[in-house]
Amino acid sequence: MAWMYKHIPTTCFFLVVCYLTIKVVPILGEKAPHPQFQVEPKPNCQSSGPIIGSHKLERVSNRCSPNANSTKTPSSGKLVNKNQTRVRSINKKQNRHHHYALSDNKYDPNADYGLFTVSISLGSPRQYYSLIVDTGSRWTWVRCRFCREGCISDDPLYDPSKSLCDYTLTIPFNASYDDKSFARGIWGCDNLTIDDFGSIMNFQFGCALENFDRNGDNFVNAAGILGLGKGEWSLTSQSGASMQVFSYFVPENGGGADLQFGDKAREKSNTCTNQFTPMVQRIDQEKYHIDLVGISVDGNELNVPSTEFMSRGTIIDSGTTITRLPEVVYSAFRDAVRQSMSSYTLLDEIDELMDTCYSLEGLIEPIAFPEIKFHFGEVNTIDVILTKEGTIWRKDGTVNCLAFAAAESYSIIGIVQQRGFNVLYDLEGETIGFGTNCT
Repeated sequence: MAWMYKHIPTTCFFLVVCYLTIKVVPILGEKAPHPQFQVEPKPNCQSSGPIIGSHKLERVSNRCSPNANSTKTPSSGKLVNKNQTRVRSINKKQNRHHHYALSDNKYDPNADYGLFTVSISLGSPRQYYSLIVDTGSRWTWVRCRFCREGCISDDPLYDPSKSLCDYTLTIPFNASYDDKSFARGIWGCDNLTIDDFGSIMNFQFGCALENFDRNGDNFVNAAGILGLGKGEWSLTSQSGASMQVFSYFVPENGGGADLQFGDKAREKSNTCTNQFTPMVQRIDQEKYHIDLVGISVDGNELNVPSTEFMSRGTIIDSGTTITRLPEVVYSAFRDAVRQSMSSYTLLDEIDELMDTCYSLEGLIEPIAFPEIKFHFGEVNTIDVILTKEGTIWRKDGTVNCLAFAAAESYSIIGIVQQRGFNVLYDLEGETIGFGTNCT
């Protein structure tokens, strides 16, 4: 593939080349066991920031800007493999036009399989794409025209020739997964628009030409990934101050969900009954860390020291499906749940990830899992009661599982446990909010 440079002044080209840097590339925000290398865009070629509340795309001249000239549902088994792979990777490091959806199936809470997608558009005329939202990643990429591998998507391939950026600069882009999946291509540039929230001029993203999903799901036929993690080149870092607050509501029933930014996120949060806990700093500054200090089952707090939680740390992640707890914590938690549910038939080795599953056969009333409460914050501790659907994984019509598993290292609050909450990320205030009873 060859895309031509267009009228790039010698001095600008020289400066860009001089500033290119090679660094280890996180995989969707996670560190690979073997270093993957990527050249990032020149730091001086920043985006022009958002035009909030405007749906009009304007051509912005930036002489140094690079210009890259119904989701398929995976099987439950593949979900397990994806969740395992993502968690191992984390532990190694320590429908269009206003519609945002986890799933359109209002009766199946598992229909989303942990995948939260949002519709965005690039360029003018606007090209629409459904991207997987990942708060554990700062890299955004889309499948592009001239794609050579893994090109099938429910959306058309992005056409870089329609970019609103002025110049082409073919800098390599490489996002690699711990399980050897990857998205490779070059850095692209265009105006990115999210309806109702505005546009980001000269947004930098990966224009993916070779895409390989080792699990065989082709990234569930989504057009790519929207990185909402922290750090340089993330959506929040390129959007300016107006998008330093965002929220999403995860419905209990798997129906339509919404994603909000800026003032709209605050307005949405103000309609809810909220509890807030501070973000905490950890070595991995790309992810959102909070302090999980304890867990209660049916009103009884686990007899586990808070140090078992806090010394390892906790992240909240829209890209991990079920919650993972350190082995010591999980063992005590699982035993407490099993004791509470001793009247039900516990199934042995029915699932390779979740080890507390129950048969529904012969039951007249729905299965009743105990109330589970998360305690967040070392100071000013808040108590967050999970919803019913935030506790259960419906494996099939006859089996329900406790939607938790053991982790090798720290805790990960998965998307299932966020069901029924409006989750607010306030990057300026450095807090995470859990909202209920929203109007």
